[in-house]
Parts: sequence; structure tokens; C-alpha cells
Amino acid sequence: MGRLRVKPNYEELRNARILENQARFASLGLQNILGELRTKPEKRKHNKVDYSSAPLRRSNRLKGDSAPSSKKGDDGIKERLNQEALVQRSNRLRVGVCCHSCMEKKFCDEEDCKRCGDLDMGQPCLGMTDCSICHSSNGFLCRECLKNRYGEEMEEVRANKEWICPHCTEEKGINPYWFCNRLLCLKKRNIALTVNTYKARKMGYKSVAHMLMDLLQGAVKGGDDKLFG
Repeated sequence: MGRLRVKPNYEELRNARILENQARFASLGLQNILGELRTKPEKRKHNKVDYSSAPLRRSNRLKGDSAPSSKKGDDGIKERLNQEALVQRSNRLRVGVCCHSCMEKKFCDEEDCKRCGDLDMGQPCLGMTDCSICHSSNGFLCRECLKNRYGEEMEEVRANKEWICPHCTEEKGINPYWFCNRLLCLKKRNIALTVNTYKARKMGYKSVAHMLMDLLQGAVKGGDDKLFG
């Protein structure tokens, strides 16, 4: 017959190990230290504070106070710049003269221009041409357009009191091939040409007007009507 297996009593074994460990700790002097570590720390007492008499703290935003000085200064600078930009735009629209060719209304960079420099609307703009015949907006050309599209200098035109704009040059029959080469004006004449300064300079012409004059003269002599729509 086989032997009967006796189940060990785990509770007794556990208690025996505990007693054995306690005896070992006592012999090493660790029992008091373990007792101190196991002692729960005393709870900290908090003194209650009466906040009823203390003033309430509110944020600057809720109180309606202004922003901090640095932010307020930045906002002030931005506001001043915006106001200056609006004033400059208003002055440009009120005082500036619109170029007939590029159709931009601008202040000129001429040093002695009282209209653009002093905002005196009673004075002419020295950065724009003025036709001696029509004295109209058709004769207003800025320095850049005068140079690139007609090959003329502003100083020479300003010194010539009898200068005539391209519109009047054509209407008076002074030069039938010298006319306004603004895109809108070319469309009114049914001239199907793509004109620009780069193309004229690349082809060796002094300006767009010189290129058109040469092309139209050649077309008329050769009987080519493809330039006209």
C-alpha cells in the first residue's frame, strides 16, 4: 500500500517564519527601527483662514483695465501705422495724378513737386507730362511710361512747352504712325498687337512706339492688313 500524503499546514509554517524573522531582527537591533518606519506620520494641521474680509482679486480683462504697458505700446504703434497708411492712401487718391498709359494713380518722386510733396492740388504734378494742346488726362504720362513706351525723357518734355501727346499727334496729322499705344486705345483702333517694353528692346527698338511705327509702316507698304483686327 502507498503512503498517505499529509497536507502541510501553511498557516503554521507562516507563523513560524514570522517568529524566526522577529528573533533575527531583535538580535540585529532592527526591531525598533522597523517600528519607527511603520509609525504613521502625524497629520499636518491647517489653520483655517477667514477670506470674508480679504479683497477679491479680479483679472484686468474683467475689470476693463487696459493691457500691460508693453502690449499697449505695440498696439499703439500698429494703430498709428494703420492711420498713417490710410492717410497716405487718401492723399494719393485725392492729390495723385493717374498716368494714362499704366493707369496708376501715384505720387511722383520729383523733389520740387509741390503737388505731391506739399499736397497742393492747385499745382501741376512735375512727374507727369502735360500736353500743350489738350491739357487733358490723355496727355498724362509718368516718367517710366514716357521712357519705355515712347522713348522720351521727362526733363526734355518738361523743358519743351510745346510738347504734344500721342493722341493729339495723331489727331493733328503730325505723324500718322505715332499714336497712343495703351492696350485699351489699341483695342479701340482694332490693332491686334501684343506690345511690351521687353519685346521692343529685344527687337532693337528705342521704345514700344518706335516698334509700332516701324511695323505699321512696313505693313502699309507691303499691303499687310493682319495688324488690324
